[in-house]
Amino acid sequence: MKNYSKHINGKRLKGKMLSAVFLIIILLYSFSCSITVSAETEDEKIRVYETVFANDKAKIDFTDSDDTGTVKVNIAAKFDKKIKVTVAKTDENSTVYTYDLKNDATAEIYPLQMGDGEYIVKVWYQIEGIRYYLGASGIYSVRLSDKHNPFLHPHQYVNYSKDSKTAEIARELTKNCRTSLEKAEAIYNFIIHSIKYDEHKASTVQSGYIPAADEIIDAGKGICFDYAVLFAAMLRSVNIPAKLVIGDMGHSNIYHAWNEFYLDDGGGEFKITGMKFSGGKFERADPTSDPTAKTGRRSKQFLQFVANDENYKTLLVY
Repeated sequence: MKNYSKHINGKRLKGKMLSAVFLIIILLYSFSCSITVSAETEDEKIRVYETVFANDKAKIDFTDSDDTGTVKVNIAAKFDKKIKVTVAKTDENSTVYTYDLKNDATAEIYPLQMGDGEYIVKVWYQIEGIRYYLGASGIYSVRLSDKHNPFLHPHQYVNYSKDSKTAEIARELTKNCRTSLEKAEAIYNFIIHSIKYDEHKASTVQSGYIPAADEIIDAGKGICFDYAVLFAAMLRSVNIPAKLVIGDMGHSNIYHAWNEFYLDDGGGEFKITGMKFSGGKFERADPTSDPTAKTGRRSKQFLQFVANDENYKTLLVY
């Protein structure tokens, strides 16, 4: 297991995960911004949802959300400071996901990965430092046409296109595969043999880093964030639902990235590792930590580690 870390506020943070778990403390500056329209009939209030929320600050577009499990956001005009986007459910116990948004008015796509329900998306403009004001917000009730949609489509963290090198290689690797398991194994095998762990990058990566799948392939090396992004992107590009997962590994409070993927046509055994998958549910894979490529043989210790749920504590899912 790789263990390159930095110390921040007394907690060991894996360098590769600084961007993935970056959270801001937002001071709420109440700028006028309507987020919903409500109509009252007799004893109940009915939420009237819009698919597009736009003002002079930003645009939040839910047009394709039910079919893609994502939302598209852009600011209205260029801005010379930072922009943040928060995505959460309106449930008070919801996880709040915080993202960067380009300040040149280019649209970004973000996942709605918490299943069906009412989401609130907010766009925050930087005042200075960690002080932001609310520029725009929108609420939408997501009803996914497929519960796996958020894990089948590209977005800011798992970014690729059907014409990208990532997708082309995935299609080539899987063209003769008969099952989803065979496809997943072919892609996994490619990644662990083609990508080497980058120790220098692990110790120097900066906050805000988000991997680009094609660039990882070109470089031939990366950190756990890179491995997990590439595996998720390649699986999604051949229609296998895949999650990019970020959390604690082992009992050491070390941030790590791994994957979970879903096999809808039965399970079996990965020939390359001996890992067994039952199918019909999301299963964990950790290509970064797999020693198979280096040793040329299966590792019982690795298989036991990955199979043990206590060794992986999920914090964020993309």
